[in-house]
Amino acid sequence: MIRWLAGGLVVAGLIVLVAALYPNGAPQNRGPADVIGMNAPSFVVPLVGGGTIDLHSLRGKPVLLNVWATWCGPCRREMPALERLSREERDRLTVVAVDQGEDPSIAKAYARRFGVTFPVAVDANQRLGTVLHLAGLPSSFFIDKNGVIRDAVDGEMTFDAMLSRANALTAAL
Repeated sequence: MIRWLAGGLVVAGLIVLVAALYPNGAPQNRGPADVIGMNAPSFVVPLVGGGTIDLHSLRGKPVLLNVWATWCGPCRREMPALERLSREERDRLTVVAVDQGEDPSIAKAYARRFGVTFPVAVDANQRLGTVLHLAGLPSSFFIDKNGVIRDAVDGEMTFDAMLSRANALTAAL
């Protein structure tokens, strides 16, 4: 009996060891940069002011898609720079912010409180974050007029960093 038990434990240990060391093909350390060069997802999300926005419908003009949440400190610090970029570059660039997982009334109150004038949407189920391989918040995606993701940033950006990336995106037109 003890020999059977010991043998079973050895076999189980070998199975665990092989499973841990054998590559399974699953991607490791995925992040927003993994989607550069891919088409932006055709994704419909509700706007906090009513209606919806479809990322596919924004084709024809470059887009900065920012994924954020009100509880995220870096997201809150970055929001004034997004607003400034939206106002200064409105003829060349569309800025859209998609809140991840919060109640729309929270995102709406935040946008109103801080004077956000660009479209703000809420992805209550956080499906967009999954599709875009978010590693954290905020994450930003620079999408060309044809709907191709040309740049991605995981983390907070300054206005100058946003403007530089926006200029690179629009220069490629």
